[in-house]
Amino acid sequence: MHCVPTAGRRMGWRSSPSPLAGLLLAAVACQPQPRLAGPPELTITGSDYAFQLPDTLQAGRTVLHFTNAGKVAHEMGMALLKPGVTLAQVLERVKAGGSPDSLLDGTVGILIAEPGVATIGALSVDLLPGRTYALFCNFRDGPDKPPHSALGMVSSRTIPGVR
Repeated sequence: MHCVPTAGRRMGWRSSPSPLAGLLLAAVACQPQPRLAGPPELTITGSDYAFQLPDTLQAGRTVLHFTNAGKVAHEMGMALLKPGVTLAQVLERVKAGGSPDSLLDGTVGILIAEPGVATIGALSVDLLPGRTYALFCNFRDGPDKPPHSALGMVSSRTIPGVR
């Protein structure tokens, strides 16, 4: 809430005949101010073993939240693929035992959530038009178990527009 003086009156104790009158004047003069719109927010949900998110994401600053609807811990890692690289190419490289690093322009960030919990943090991302972002979970359910990404917990979205 933001207080603004009313026309012709000053707010404060000194301009009021009594402290009570000053409080009443301040209460009348305080008007709720409209909240400035921030970037759009999007919640991505992880389950055992997939991500749920919209088919299309818009370019620009976006705040991403992650909720784990599964029964095991998950992460939502996000990486920016190099121009022209597809998620299938990244998965082929990993399946062959290679590192995907040369196919990525970088990691955007990682959010981690225990089963049935939403993260308390968020990722603020500037989604670039014409670029592809990959989502992945590399957690394992045990030392001898495959990563969740190998069980299908991967996804990608190409942001509409031209860079």
